[in-house]
Amino acid sequence: MIPQTGKFGAVRRIIQGMLLLAGGKREGLAYFEGTPDAFGAALAPQMACILVGGMQIFLLPDKIMSATKLLLSLCVLFLPAVVSHFYAQRWGRGALWLRYITAATWCGWVVVLISLACALIAAVFTPDIARQQAFIGALALCAAAYELWLQWFVAKVGLGVSGGRAALLYVSILLASITLYGLAALLPPHYMVITDLLQPMVNVKSN
Repeated sequence: MIPQTGKFGAVRRIIQGMLLLAGGKREGLAYFEGTPDAFGAALAPQMACILVGGMQIFLLPDKIMSATKLLLSLCVLFLPAVVSHFYAQRWGRGALWLRYITAATWCGWVVVLISLACALIAAVFTPDIARQQAFIGALALCAAAYELWLQWFVAKVGLGVSGGRAALLYVSILLASITLYGLAALLPPHYMVITDLLQPMVNVKSN
């Protein structure tokens, strides 16, 4: 039995909800609270990572580029909430939005953890394969495909909409993110996110 109160009980509920949704079980949504505090708690880990990385602004020589990365990361972090809130209001699902966005935000970690686990297992048991660009690319592709399905599924059950509307929501978030990255590349100081994404492959190749 999962405790209903206390921080430990809240953490257990979140983890169990993530696991259920990750396995395609809609009842996992009930393990998340639909409150501003719950959504803030879901954002907190990512916010902490971004702000810790933002401290590098004072350490790196190119402070403008570092500030650009920080602002872009913050925009991308809040983008799903902004876009999904617009659609939730338009579709008459505003009352369900907070629980949905809380669950969707937490479920973003599922993809990260699974990818890290796969990479670690491969590095331990098949280190030669784990260093190959083909493996890294395949892992990234599988992670992207699974994230697409998971976010689609959470939107579908969380907002109580059709599969088509859930797909429209995810595609809208994706296009908005690409637009932000495109603007960052076009405008000074011309930050190319693709360079950072491909850096692991470059490092593997050089090694």
